Amino acid sequence: MMNIEIPYYEDNTRISNSAIGWFLKKGPRYLRDMLDGKEEGMSAKFLEKGTMIHEYILQPEEFWKDYEILDFEVPKVKQQRDLCEYYSSHKLTDPLADDDKLLLEAYNNSYNNTKSAEIRKNEAKKIVETYSDYINYLQISTTKKVISFADLNMLKQIKQNLQEHVAANKLLFNVPTTYTCHNEFHINWQYKDIDCKSLLDRVMFDHVNKKIILIDLKTTSDIYNFKHSVEEFDYYRQIAFYLCAITWYMLNELNLNVDDYDLEAYIIAIQTNGKYEVRVFNMFNEEELLKRKDIISEALTEISYHISSNNWEHTRKYYENDGIEELTS
Repeated sequence: MMNIEIPYYEDNTRISNSAIGWFLKKGPRYLRDMLDGKEEGMSAKFLEKGTMIHEYILQPEEFWKDYEILDFEVPKVKQQRDLCEYYSSHKLTDPLADDDKLLLEAYNNSYNNTKSAEIRKNEAKKIVETYSDYINYLQISTTKKVISFADLNMLKQIKQNLQEHVAANKLLFNVPTTYTCHNEFHINWQYKDIDCKSLLDRVMFDHVNKKIILIDLKTTSDIYNFKHSVEEFDYYRQIAFYLCAITWYMLNELNLNVDDYDLEAYIIAIQTNGKYEVRVFNMFNEEELLKRKDIISEALTEISYHISSNNWEHTRKYYENDGIEELTS
């Protein structure tokens, strides 16, 4: 049976698609540092909006356990939010701290400009006074994230746009009853001797008609240039990695052969600005996916070498060829 005792994002003993991406782009030492928690990868701030949209659409029953709307004004820009969070946490730690000094520290932590110290302190004071209710809220112990009414309106509009999109509606809402849907589906699996992990946005199994549909939600600020994102983040590799996970799951957990099923894979792209447009892209390109499966296989073989040898400072070629390496495309 599949062991998923450790939450997906806390399990650094397994290799994910993102880990393969780090390895390919930045080498073995960076991967080791990522697994050890010494590197952060994409910042949490960068991922916040996408995470919020994912949960609202795919896990609405969980959404309000993790988010809440406050009935007072919250910071509208990142620098204001960062300033309030810095001021709040440090004030909580040291209530007797010199306020002028703390205001200046909070400002310098959040903004980068050459204004005089007096102007910076006064601007910080104005922000703290404007968002005093928000700062008081931050000092109350809570695990919920704060969203604004504007955020909620955005989420409602995105959901409406998805429901009105002929393909997205069929994939997310108007699903035939023969399908079993799994959202945020965590699979821990093995490739040869490597422990891997995958977290699928949505996978749907139709064991009656022998079909499997993989769906991934992506947010973008440029939906009509989404091909650039596919290339930059190599979404074909991600889809291929997930299909490997599904293949393992079918065989080892369900005792079924994936070759007996028709496979489909889609990315639902959601614009995060403007009118929150939606586009659905077919990602089941067999030629592209076969290329990525080869890349995944080669990368995991190399990662296996580094794990078993504990040599992380250089590539495998370096260690096996007296420091001489080959250029690869």
